[in-house]
Amino acid sequence: MRRWMPVLVTLVVLSVFLAACSSPAGPGTLVAVKGTSQSLDGSDAVWDKAPAIAVKTGVINGTKAPGPVEVKTQAVYSSSDIWFRLEWPDATESIDRSWTFDGTAWKKSGNEDRVGLYWEISPIKQFDSKGCAVLCHNEGEDPSKWYMITPEEKARADNWHWKAARSNPAGYADDKWLTGVLEDLKDLESANHGDQKQAGGDKDNRTEDKKGPAMMQDPGKAPSAGVRFLLASEAVPLDPAKFKAGDKVPAYLLAKPDGSRGDIQAKGVYSNGKWVVVLHRALNTGHEDDVQFNTARTYPFGLAIFDNAGGANHTVSLDALTLKFK
Repeated sequence: MRRWMPVLVTLVVLSVFLAACSSPAGPGTLVAVKGTSQSLDGSDAVWDKAPAIAVKTGVINGTKAPGPVEVKTQAVYSSSDIWFRLEWPDATESIDRSWTFDGTAWKKSGNEDRVGLYWEISPIKQFDSKGCAVLCHNEGEDPSKWYMITPEEKARADNWHWKAARSNPAGYADDKWLTGVLEDLKDLESANHGDQKQAGGDKDNRTEDKKGPAMMQDPGKAPSAGVRFLLASEAVPLDPAKFKAGDKVPAYLLAKPDGSRGDIQAKGVYSNGKWVVVLHRALNTGHEDDVQFNTARTYPFGLAIFDNAGGANHTVSLDALTLKFK
């Protein structure tokens, strides 16, 4: 028996090693598995087979964002495309960005729920260990003066920004990219650029003096995106005679962008106190302002949840997150 002991010890050590190598990925590793989503409503059977991780997001000190929030996150991919499914609780469906008429003047109000994903286009220092935290630049106690920027001038990040009121009705997530240069010190968004496009995207629905809406739903067409939204293709010049006190008009004209900015198809469904958002994009878009996915590699990413808010008032993923293909 004694002569077999070294062999047994070796086998035990080897079995432990193999178990460790084949064990499920860590809590921050999202494993994308082979599959195809036929619908963007998140109900496909493919998601029953896709492993899920619970991404915990927390409040940034000094902000007013409600939280924390836990996001059930999944991914599937084919030879050419990738899909992400994100599910999180939200007590209220926030989709109302509108102008309201008081009988004399118009007043703009409302915000929206959103989700953001950040990826590396080029390597970003500490992004693989800190995620979104390395992109948030804050030098003071006032969150309204914080801004997003990459830590090095030449580093670039891909920003997928799904918006419940502005992009969701048109079926996409806004595709943008972040650089390391704040081009205008008075414009805190000037390091954040939209991907290239020729037309489309959301636009402010307002008059030149910015005192009210310029366009309204064509009375001869049923609003195909719902009465709370105004597609640019269904908009006509506003007729003041058609409005009374309390009436609302959507504050944005909506259209899916063409070009690189419209790369990401998306659909969000709110039901039973939660959002389910599915994002769909080609693995390789061929655009230099996007992350290009190679299934032989892993990719760090960050995630943010906005609850009827914008700017710094959001929760961010607390753990380092990594996408891995299986």
